[in-house]
Amino acid sequence: MTVRRRVYWANQYGCCVPLDAWLGLAEKYSQGVREMVARLGLDGSYRKGAEDLRRLAQIGLSYQTFRAVFQRQGQQVCQAQRTEAYGPTFTAEDCRQRPSDPTCLITGADGFHVALITDAEQRKRREKVKQRRRKLRRQGHKLKALPPRRRGADQKWKEAKLVTFYDLGNHRRHTAATTGNHQALGRLMRRHARALPLDKADRKYSVTDGADWIANQYRRQLPMLDAMILDYYHLRDQTIACAKALHGEGTDAATQWRKALCATVQEAGPLEVVTQLGGLAKHHRGRKRQAVQGLQSYIGKRVEMLDYPRFLAEDFQIGSGPTEAQCKCLTARLKGRGRRWNRSGIDAHLALGCLYHNSKQWTTCWPNAKAP
Repeated sequence: MTVRRRVYWANQYGCCVPLDAWLGLAEKYSQGVREMVARLGLDGSYRKGAEDLRRLAQIGLSYQTFRAVFQRQGQQVCQAQRTEAYGPTFTAEDCRQRPSDPTCLITGADGFHVALITDAEQRKRREKVKQRRRKLRRQGHKLKALPPRRRGADQKWKEAKLVTFYDLGNHRRHTAATTGNHQALGRLMRRHARALPLDKADRKYSVTDGADWIANQYRRQLPMLDAMILDYYHLRDQTIACAKALHGEGTDAATQWRKALCATVQEAGPLEVVTQLGGLAKHHRGRKRQAVQGLQSYIGKRVEMLDYPRFLAEDFQIGSGPTEAQCKCLTARLKGRGRRWNRSGIDAHLALGCLYHNSKQWTTCWPNAKAP
């Protein structure tokens, strides 16, 4: 199909094509193509995404162009999220299971590591590209000059962080992520809590793994929280490690000891467990004693977060499953054997991943082309 259009040009304004704007072609690639690139790039490699785009829509893009479009779109979304252009699609008032129930909004935060492209790896990749280009030139191809080489990272890993907000049934959720430090995540917490708004919820609390930097940011940025709860499964993991040291791995005695201790925390509270562990440590020496004292110290530092009898009586959740699920969703593409990223690529994937997995945000907040 051939489309003819008028192109206007003026010395003081430059080029103008009204039909392109009417069709949503203000950029080189249409809104629909950019959306398809963004969706395909979230699930698989850029090479596979380019091939799928060609087979599904007969749109031919090289994998380098596919990557450039995806990451450019991700950076645009990332900038829009910083200016609160892409806010939550629900409010605290919506977070109730029944009309007569009080509103409840839960929040969680976590960190995860992503492999970076080091400067040595960047040089190695550059050399491979030059070898391929020399081969193509010998075959008669004319190639454009390579752009300047990007400088690689000085470390192998980058810790990214996220904060998520969700209701009791996890029907509504809103997540934001950053490659910045704990202070950058704290600013995200405050910004998105204000947009919800979190302080208007009748019940509001956090469920996290108990890391000090997470607890400090919640105390500083969201002091309106009714409670900060330690995820039960992180406590369970600590208890399993101690039971393994005392009774051996996989034994019935270790399982029974772990279940009894976890039940005591839920029924009698953390102080009772700290007292029991203190008495138990007196009867052991060496590695076993260190394991018991380590668990005692872990629980003693988080007494307020382990008030499970009160939390369960008030129907608070004590598991951080939704937060862990968001970590897996956002890192499914970023992690994997042989995958390495630069920071801008991580930011692009996190921005588009949050937009896609947040409740109705993709269809609501994606910058749609102007209708005719």
